[in-house]
Amino acid sequence: MKKAKKPSEKLTRKEKGAITGLCILCFGAGILVPVTLEKTKPTNTDEFSKLETVYDIMKNKWYYADQLENGKDQLVEQAISGMTTNEIDLHTTYMGLDQAQQFSNALSGSNVGIGIQFFRNAEGNMEVRGVFINSAADKAGLQDGDIITKVGSLDCAQATNDEIINAIRNHADQSLKVDYVRNGQERSCTVEPGDYDTTVICNVFDGYGEIILSSFSEDSGKDFKEAVSRIRKAGIRKLIIDLRDNTGGYLDAAQQIASVLLPEGSTVFKEKQKDGTITETLVTDDEDPAPFDQIVILQNENTASASEVLIGALKDNLADQVTTVGTTTYGKGTKQVLIPFDDGTSLKYTETEWLTPDETSINKSGFVPDVEVAGPEIRAVYYSSEPQDLDFGPDEVAVNARPAQLYLSYLGYGADRTDTYFSRGSSEALKQFQRDHDLNVTGRMDENTWKVLEENTLLELNKRQAEEDEQRNRAVEIVQ
Repeated sequence: MKKAKKPSEKLTRKEKGAITGLCILCFGAGILVPVTLEKTKPTNTDEFSKLETVYDIMKNKWYYADQLENGKDQLVEQAISGMTTNEIDLHTTYMGLDQAQQFSNALSGSNVGIGIQFFRNAEGNMEVRGVFINSAADKAGLQDGDIITKVGSLDCAQATNDEIINAIRNHADQSLKVDYVRNGQERSCTVEPGDYDTTVICNVFDGYGEIILSSFSEDSGKDFKEAVSRIRKAGIRKLIIDLRDNTGGYLDAAQQIASVLLPEGSTVFKEKQKDGTITETLVTDDEDPAPFDQIVILQNENTASASEVLIGALKDNLADQVTTVGTTTYGKGTKQVLIPFDDGTSLKYTETEWLTPDETSINKSGFVPDVEVAGPEIRAVYYSSEPQDLDFGPDEVAVNARPAQLYLSYLGYGADRTDTYFSRGSSEALKQFQRDHDLNVTGRMDENTWKVLEENTLLELNKRQAEEDEQRNRAVEIVQ
């Protein structure tokens, strides 16, 4: 299961999870511009006299100073962290070693594998739900809907996700046989696992193309251009761009993608500097734009940052051809600069406010969709994966009571509430679920029951995805 996170969430992925229904064979926001650190001029020591005094006291006179593992370093790190933490700007932050590495990995978009999204069907096989462009799976001709039954010598129905992923990674840059079923017919192909970008999926349908863009990595622009080329070669001039849950990434990638779609000389975005001056960024000169008669953009509350830059660029430049569908976007209208330090830590700070080509700011307000369509509540509900939050019973208030009751209702077990109070009626529904799945019948949630409930909900979500994705279905209606 892929865990998701809202742009505004402060909890880590370890602390919170969400039902999204897909596993991704990859382990890899905001608007970012990486720069090289330049040494600044020495600061007047009078300005830092208090800071130096406090540091000296904490280092030499503080009673607990000797109990710190790395006393001097920890004091400096805490001082920097405090200096960069401000309620007025939640997007400026100092990142320690681990956090900086995680952030870098998330932005890279790179992974080693065959390049598919999948879910485990009722038989335990891997049903493909998306193929990343230019990946090994893409080159081998695997498609959305294929059911992979065997990877090398591994029987997928009998193997765990980790076993399958390890088998694939152990064959990096080597030939690996994959057995699969397409439209009831058994087939096989040979893939060569390797590096691929995890941000662009391209689908060509009868009359329209679809590009699913999950983030803006270093290679997103190149892969998006390839996706557009495939769609245009099929003679298609109508396009759906899915930016739902895309929380951003590199600003350069947004500029490259806009340059593929906009006329020469178009403004992609503008920037308001600290002193009030406004500068503009145009499409790049090295792209041959591919015009579309109609573009429909899918967006939601997790569509943020560089995604919003792209929406603004398309809406302002191609107003008559662009329609947005979904819910209001996040509203992150500022640009951050990433400063890496030699010790592996980083500083991410807000440098400017960006504006649409028509000089509109969407900061803290977002883009309201042209056609508002709410997404399924169950696909957006978040839960805590902490063990203590997976143990609750009737007449108890619990963090996970709401998602548990939503999952039970979705599976047809008739929980009578959808809030954080776990009712007796919901407990009776849970008892029936436990009976049906050979679990200990207590009416009380526990880790094992939660695991089975989550697995069954994921399976149903994937089985019903096409019919229940009202936002996408509305977008398809518009382009058709």
